[in-house]
Amino acid sequence: MTELFATLILAIHLAAMNLASAGPLCFLWLRWDNRLADDSQNQVGRLRLQMFRWSVAAYLLGMVLGVLLWLVLPGDGLAQALARFPSRAFGFAAAELLFSLVCMLPLALDWRFLQGRSWLSKLLAVMSATNLLYHFPPLMAIVGQLASNPHWAKEPVLDRSVLLNLMAQWHVLALSCHFVLASVTVAAMATLWLASQANSAAEMNAKMQKSIRHAGLVALLTTLLQIPVGVWLLASTPAATRTALMGGSLVTSLIFVVAMTGTLILLQRLASIVLGDFGESTLRGACWLVLVIIFLMAATLRWSRPDKSKSIKAKSPAAVSVVVDSAAGRF
Repeated sequence: MTELFATLILAIHLAAMNLASAGPLCFLWLRWDNRLADDSQNQVGRLRLQMFRWSVAAYLLGMVLGVLLWLVLPGDGLAQALARFPSRAFGFAAAELLFSLVCMLPLALDWRFLQGRSWLSKLLAVMSATNLLYHFPPLMAIVGQLASNPHWAKEPVLDRSVLLNLMAQWHVLALSCHFVLASVTVAAMATLWLASQANSAAEMNAKMQKSIRHAGLVALLTTLLQIPVGVWLLASTPAATRTALMGGSLVTSLIFVVAMTGTLILLQRLASIVLGDFGESTLRGACWLVLVIIFLMAATLRWSRPDKSKSIKAKSPAAVSVVVDSAAGRF
C-alpha cells in the first residue's frame, strides 16, 4: 500500500510540475490565436487566464507533493546525494523557484499594469517556463542518479562546473528532453480540458475551435516525439533496467505494455481532435488517458529498478532500506 500510495503521489507530482513548467507557454499560442480580439471579453481570453491560474495552482501543488514524497520515502541515498551539493546551491534553487512564481503571479492575477503591454506579458511567460524547464529536469535527474549510484560522479563536491558536465551526460539529456515534451503535452491537454468546460462544441466560436485544434496538434506532435526520445532514454538506462522492462520483470513489463498501448490510443484521440472532433467526451477522455499514462509510466520507472524487486523478495530490514533509498533517489 505504501508503494502504491507513493507511486500515485509521484504521478500527481510529475503531472503538476509538467503543467507548471509548460503552462505559461500556452499563453503564447492562445494569445496568438486571440491577437485581434478584446483580451478578456471572449472565450480564448478567458481560457488563457484560467490556464495561467491552473499553472500557479499546479506549481504550488507540485512543490507540496515533492516534500510529501521526501517524507513518505526518506532514504540515506537521497540525503547523501544532496549533501554533495554546496550550501549556496540550495539558496540558488530556492531563488529560481521563487523567480518562476513571481513571473507567473501577475499574469494569473490579471494585473491591469500588463494591459496594453503585451511584450511584458510574453516576456514573463517565457521567463517562467524556460527557467523551470532549463534548471530543474536535469538537476532532478542528476540527484536521482547520485542517490541510486553514488559512484556515478567521482567528485565529492558538485560545484557549477561539475554540474554542467553531468548535465551533458546522455541519460540526463534524455530524461530532460522526455520531461520537456511531457510538460508541453500536459499543458496542451489542460487547455483541452478547460475548453471542454467553457462551452459545448456547438457554441464554440471559430477562434476557440482554432485554439483547440492547435492544442490537439501540439499534444499530438509532442507525443509522437516521445517515441524516439523514449528509445534514446531506454538505450541510455542501465542494462538491468532495460532487462526488467523487456521481460525480466513480468509486472513491470505488463505495466509498460499497457502504458504504450494507452499512448497509441491517445494518438488516435488527438488525431480526431485535430480533425474537428470537439465533443466534450472526446476532449475529456483524452485528458484522463494522459493522466493514466503518467501513472503507469511512474510505476514503470519505479518497478524497473532491479534492486527494488530483489529487496521485496528478501523482505529483510536491510533490503527494505535499499528499496526506500532507491525510490527516493530516483526523484
